[in-house]
Amino acid sequence: MNPPNVVFLSGGTGTPKLLQGAVNVIDARNITIIGNTGDDWNFYGLHVSPDVDSILLTLADLIDTEKWWGIKDDTFNLVDFLKEQLKEDVWFNLGDFDTGLCLYRSYLLSQGRNLTEVTEIIGKRLNIQSRVLPMANQPVQTKVRTQEQTLHLQEYWIKYKGKVQVNNVFFEGDLRNTTDHVLEAIQNADAIIIGPSNPISSLGPILALQPLREALQKASGYRIAISPIIGTNAVSGPTAAFLKAWGHEVSPIAILELFHDVLDAFMIHKTDAKYTDDITGMGITPILEDIYIHTKADAARLFERIMDSK
Repeated sequence: MNPPNVVFLSGGTGTPKLLQGAVNVIDARNITIIGNTGDDWNFYGLHVSPDVDSILLTLADLIDTEKWWGIKDDTFNLVDFLKEQLKEDVWFNLGDFDTGLCLYRSYLLSQGRNLTEVTEIIGKRLNIQSRVLPMANQPVQTKVRTQEQTLHLQEYWIKYKGKVQVNNVFFEGDLRNTTDHVLEAIQNADAIIIGPSNPISSLGPILALQPLREALQKASGYRIAISPIIGTNAVSGPTAAFLKAWGHEVSPIAILELFHDVLDAFMIHKTDAKYTDDITGMGITPILEDIYIHTKADAARLFERIMDSK
């Protein structure tokens, strides 16, 4: 029997944690990750792709697992120099090694390559066996509207530390296109896993791409999402604030309201059994499990449970 082809839809924290387990269960070459680029950012002329880089760095075993962004044991001399010597108001904290990665990406893009081609080159240079695909080659930006201004997601979450009122979250750019590589990966997948990332700012931009969502709706592979919410608490990040801004309650059911058209099954925490009837009522199979990921062993266990549920 051939090993399954597995596709992940991923943001920058929860899903990379799950990937650490997946690559220890099945051949990494059978894994494709479609990464969010809605929070890509221009830092002094460098193209920073935070979520895609977190995926790449996780698969290369370079991720700083204390912060779940950036490169472990990185230094911040460049940012310190900008602040202290050049008196720049730098609020985006990019490490020195990380700057090298973004410099290389920007250099390759300047040669006329697209983001898919550049990501493939970086993956090969980092000896990554899995395939990492940006969700699109064209820019799509996640914006946060407050009472006073419209912010890029990086400004909202890093500059203002998520402490401003969120009135709306929206995606700016051409949502009519994805890439042929993304569509082929979905078409050929035996399993499609929507990881436990922020449903609006991490997964929202991916699913907002019209041809990508249509491909997921038609996919023959097993489609499952893992809830990033346990009870009425988001596991991490600004998930709660963004759900409320979109008029949703903070609960696993809110995830289904966003994703139900592209799912066969939905995995929730074992303490959330009260939601199973609602999930079943939407024509989706509920799966109860301990979905916390603290270690690589947790990630491997959870991935095996996902695959066993097919």
